[in-house]
Amino acid sequence: MELEERRELVAEFLRRCVIYAEESISRKRDRGVLEEEISKWESYRDFTKHAVSEVENGDLDDWLASGEE
Repeated sequence: MELEERRELVAEFLRRCVIYAEESISRKRDRGVLEEEISKWESYRDFTKHAVSEVENGDLDDWLASGEE
């Protein structure tokens, strides 16, 4: 698999994780879950958004290319 394909695959997975986290936060708010629990999900979402940008702009290409000859 080419580096660009790896980058897109990982970025797409992470974008889906962000969507899941946002939906989970919404469900938790609707159920009245404590803000302490919700803040953990917000941190996860924010970290994952940052990871998406790092993958998309090539900051993690060395990591994605590991194992290539």
